[in-house]
Amino acid sequence: MLAFSPRLAAQPRVTGIRFAVAAGEEGRFLAWPANNGCWSWDGGREVLVGYSEGPWVEKEGHRIGSPQTNRLARSRDGGLSWVSEMPTPFVGRAGAPQQLEAPIRFDDSDLALRVVAGDSGSGEERLGGFFVSSDRGLSWRGPFPFKGLESEPALKGLVLTSRTCYRITGERSAQVFLSAQDPRLGRHSSRLDKTFVAITEDGGRRFSFVAWVVPWRDPYRAVMPSLVSLGGGALITVLRRKDPRAGEDKPNWIEAYASEDGGSSWSSLGRVAQTGIHNGNPGALVRLRDGRLACAYANRSRQQLLLRLSGDRGRTWGPEVVIRDNPFSYDMGYPQMVENHRGELLVLYYLATEQRPHSYIEAALVPITGT
Repeated sequence: MLAFSPRLAAQPRVTGIRFAVAAGEEGRFLAWPANNGCWSWDGGREVLVGYSEGPWVEKEGHRIGSPQTNRLARSRDGGLSWVSEMPTPFVGRAGAPQQLEAPIRFDDSDLALRVVAGDSGSGEERLGGFFVSSDRGLSWRGPFPFKGLESEPALKGLVLTSRTCYRITGERSAQVFLSAQDPRLGRHSSRLDKTFVAITEDGGRRFSFVAWVVPWRDPYRAVMPSLVSLGGGALITVLRRKDPRAGEDKPNWIEAYASEDGGSSWSSLGRVAQTGIHNGNPGALVRLRDGRLACAYANRSRQQLLLRLSGDRGRTWGPEVVIRDNPFSYDMGYPQMVENHRGELLVLYYLATEQRPHSYIEAALVPITGT
């Protein structure tokens, strides 16, 4: 049950949370679920999350050395127990971009897509691509290009900085929520990227640009979307926001955006939360089975993993409740989140603690059903 501790009314805690280690190893730095994708099947009974790992190195900033790899952790009991997997490549340039031999069946119940960012340059490599799995992430094919986007006028000269966010709309159709930066903007360009919507209607063979979620005239970063569909063409996404000209000591935030026409146009619903300094954090958004929205995120200034709920489609949000605090370092968060088959919120993130000083992937099982 989601209950507030009366002695900590300013920062309510959630009672009854269970924690599990999704992946971790002494001497290794594991991090960034939000960068690596999360998928679920069977009503949240089976969950798969990606993460990056490398050797732990004592240094400023991210304490990760080389070589770095991308791995997966899988749970078949809604997040209580986990096994790590090293799949066939599901990230990076595993050879030259491939062409799809057959259209993707997006309505395949075992489907998973993994989007990768682009590289600098003027060719198709600037657009990144995607990998696809038809067996719940046990094996992957790709990378496949976002064919068609290279000729879109709206993306001319831009480099894609995309993570994985997509919505299935039909047997052969899907929306992908991508992001792009403009190298022509100078030293702030890497922190001024914006999110846009693209669509495929032929099983991933070709994509077309639909709309910017946040227009380029907006002076702030707007990336790493987390999306839910409300039905009837209504969509809600939360974006990671930053003013790159304000300096690293200024707070960052998460902002919600809504579309009533299936993604063709967007408007701001306002700020959801502050995410602190040190480049802030993305949010993870879920629509609960009872219709409410839940957004999880880290505040790096306060070194806490937090949750807020909305009962009015993202227009207003309830108080921040603390899922996890007292990590060893501000270098934490980047959550992914699903509602599991028991009606718990399963929140996945990285952190280090005094007991486990090398960053690892933790799962928090938050009981909220019935509140």
